[in-house]
Amino acid sequence: MKKKIQILMVCLLVGLQCLLGPAQLTQMEVEAAQTASKATTIKIKAGKKSDITKKVNEAMEKARKKATASKPYKIVIPKGTYYISGSIYLCSNVTLEATGATIKFRGNSRNTNMLLSDTIGSKSPAKTKGYKGCRNITISGGTYVGAKSNKSNLVKLAHGKNITIKNATFSGGGGIHQVEVCAIDGFTVTGCTFKDFKAGKSKSSRQEALQLDVPVAEDIFADVYQDGTMMKNVNISNNTFSNVPRGLGSHSMLLGAFHENIKIMYNTFTDVKEEAIVTANYYNCEIAYNDVKNSGAGIILQGFKTKTDSVYSTAEDAKPKKQNYKTLKTSIHDNQMQIVYSASCDRAQGIYVYGCKLAKSCKGGDKKSIKKGNYYAAGVQVKNNTITTAGHGIVLSGAKDCQVTGNIVRGKGFTGANAVENDGISVRGYSQTVTIRQNQISGMPRYGILVRENSGATAITDNKVENVKDTGIEVYSNGQVTREIAGNTVSKAGGNGILIGNYAKAGSVKNNKISQVGAHGIMVYDHSAVTGEIRGNSVMHTGKNGIILNAASKSGTIRENTLSQIKQIGVRLYDKSQVTGDITDNKFSAVTGREVQIGNDCSVSGSVQE
Repeated sequence: MKKKIQILMVCLLVGLQCLLGPAQLTQMEVEAAQTASKATTIKIKAGKKSDITKKVNEAMEKARKKATASKPYKIVIPKGTYYISGSIYLCSNVTLEATGATIKFRGNSRNTNMLLSDTIGSKSPAKTKGYKGCRNITISGGTYVGAKSNKSNLVKLAHGKNITIKNATFSGGGGIHQVEVCAIDGFTVTGCTFKDFKAGKSKSSRQEALQLDVPVAEDIFADVYQDGTMMKNVNISNNTFSNVPRGLGSHSMLLGAFHENIKIMYNTFTDVKEEAIVTANYYNCEIAYNDVKNSGAGIILQGFKTKTDSVYSTAEDAKPKKQNYKTLKTSIHDNQMQIVYSASCDRAQGIYVYGCKLAKSCKGGDKKSIKKGNYYAAGVQVKNNTITTAGHGIVLSGAKDCQVTGNIVRGKGFTGANAVENDGISVRGYSQTVTIRQNQISGMPRYGILVRENSGATAITDNKVENVKDTGIEVYSNGQVTREIAGNTVSKAGGNGILIGNYAKAGSVKNNKISQVGAHGIMVYDHSAVTGEIRGNSVMHTGKNGIILNAASKSGTIRENTLSQIKQIGVRLYDKSQVTGDITDNKFSAVTGREVQIGNDCSVSGSVQE
């Protein structure tokens, strides 16, 4: 009979996994179902509002001596309200079941974790390395309430394998995080709530409610062996984060090492003061189907750090393992975000992909030298996200081989100083080979799409930009689009439709639809160039010229464009500009000034239509 029950449990779980998708159940949870009926149960007997610290640790000590992977233990805290005054040490092959129980910290200590894996501190085996410490631990259910006076995290886990936290609630606390973990292979957090966690006074405190850390120094993750072991096989899904400084992620980085195989999916973030999700060197990562509401920022993905005081190249106790992946192999897709201005957030923005071209060497957090060079955030896909933002939409800086496709960015709720210099999609900081395709952008206080600061996009195609206060699509300040700006629709832009300026370049500008713009339809100026053609564009209802080359700029052939309701000149060359081909087969209607005007100091190599 017992065997039939186990088989039925596994079948139900596998069936549920088929319905919910692979992110909802881990292999560990399926395996746990197989052994659930084998578990030896110890029920904690304590009166209401009792201090259960000693009783739970006694039960753990018994389990520590007897529990195995095939014969696990379950320690049950019944429904009710309880207090603990010291740490509960979690050991291998044990489930701490507290569904319906509320456990509050009550004690004089200012430095006590409520739950600790027994690989930390005084309970730790000597120099527990890698993933060789605790394993097969589950924290199931329970509401854990921290104290403001206690400056430690509610939960701290390290150096282990197959650890799950499910259906638990973490509330309050006075530490830097509510749950902090490092060096775990197989870490699952599902169905949990993180709430009502107040940030410290320092703006740079970087307080994630749930932190994935790396053991490189005592001041980063204390009381464990500092060997730089990274997290891997992590599943954080179906959780709620509410009224916390940051949601989840990492802010310390070990150069050349990566947290691997990370899924962050189906989580809800509400009233997060800073960023909902922050990554630091995550490899093979999927961030998808998350819902961010009324929060200061959405997702920051980092291949390097803006401040190097949290970048390490060494570990205190051992030589860390380095992977040196050339790509992050990460997808950020199908997330919903509502970004609002928050005084404690560095920058209101939906998605920020950050890497760095380090111009000179500098010191890291371990005082070791970080060599100059390219620390790109490479191989990132940003697709099908919907972002309503009071700041930037999507920003890529120091990014390489990335794709931004199918996103919807809407500007809304801009106030004060935050009402300017925000763009729909921005590519900057020496980024390379970025593709921007099929995005919809509206309501931004500056540009729809911007490529600048020596950055390069491969192509900007089939995007829709409307109702922006300045230019629809701008390539600027040594920015370049190597192939084409094509098939885009720009309407209701306060400035230009498409602008290529200040020593910028584009391969070709073709088949774009531009209407109702306050300045020029297409403008190439200040020593900039379109190396291919300006062809097949429709330009309607401009405040100035239809197509203009200005200030020693160049283009190939300008042909087959349709220009109508142009307030000034249809096609104009001005101030030493050149066309290295023809100006032919363009269609003009309702052009106030001349259809084609060539300045005396300008030149056209081929034919010019009359």
